[in-house]
Amino acid sequence: MLHSEYLLVLEHVRSLEERLLADELRGQAVAFLSRRWMVADGHLTSILVPVLDSEQEVEVEIDDDRQTYFYRSPSCRGRVVTRPLSDITLYAINLDAWMDDVCDLLEIEPSRRARSREVIAERLWHLGDIRVGQTHRFAPIYLARRLPSSAAEWQHALLSAKRPSQGIVLTAHDVDIELPNSHQTCGIGRLLVDSGDGITYDADLLHRLLKGTGADADDPDEYFDADIGELKLACVAEPKTFKGKQKDVIAMFWKARQQHSLKWSEVVTRTSCQKDPDSVFGSEWSRWLERIEGQRGHYRLRTRQ
Repeated sequence: MLHSEYLLVLEHVRSLEERLLADELRGQAVAFLSRRWMVADGHLTSILVPVLDSEQEVEVEIDDDRQTYFYRSPSCRGRVVTRPLSDITLYAINLDAWMDDVCDLLEIEPSRRARSREVIAERLWHLGDIRVGQTHRFAPIYLARRLPSSAAEWQHALLSAKRPSQGIVLTAHDVDIELPNSHQTCGIGRLLVDSGDGITYDADLLHRLLKGTGADADDPDEYFDADIGELKLACVAEPKTFKGKQKDVIAMFWKARQQHSLKWSEVVTRTSCQKDPDSVFGSEWSRWLERIEGQRGHYRLRTRQ
């Protein structure tokens, strides 16, 4: 998919200030140029050409009218070699144009788009905040390059009190990494898809990623009585009373209901419960808890169906 191909190009460059040749654009030079995600920015002035068992650097001359370049062969006196100018054209990364297109595809409202995008230089950008369903809640959308690197820097940036929680971090690949503040990752190739009529987003996947909190303390259909361990969720017809370790686990999830999810290993540490939901609740655990897709070991109370 074109957008993920572009992000993969960014993953492989040392710096976004680099100028790239066409063969570094994963076969998508024409598509990137037509969308202005890449812009022509000069040409090589010399190239290496094969001479016997080695290479020799030669200067090139450019014919703009014919869109070609040529050089004199160092191994064959008098021979002039002519090639397409596109072979030595240098391209600059126009990241803002690409991010504008991603914002359009995700239907991020103009008033909710980030005015200052860069969070970590050349690593993390804030695209804006996307509306969660038909609610008045918004969740931040980020773009990340080389996410596993500089873990301390990521933690500091995403834990900032200035930034809301429960966001989505778009990456070139699906990345199994735990992020702070209930943020979760998603490979951009999973979220943006080719519908046949053009690129759009997977609405079902986006809905799952942005699902609201598991339970609302102001909702009469959903409550938890910590004294007796009684839990009522809107998606379950009758309340259920939990005791012992089950009660401790449910209490922890209820307290964290405004978060996106909890990691089960954290639940084990704080409640001394068993290793997984099945061991604690039996095979019916999914009536009250749901596993977070794409985030290994993360769970939350079930949301309203």
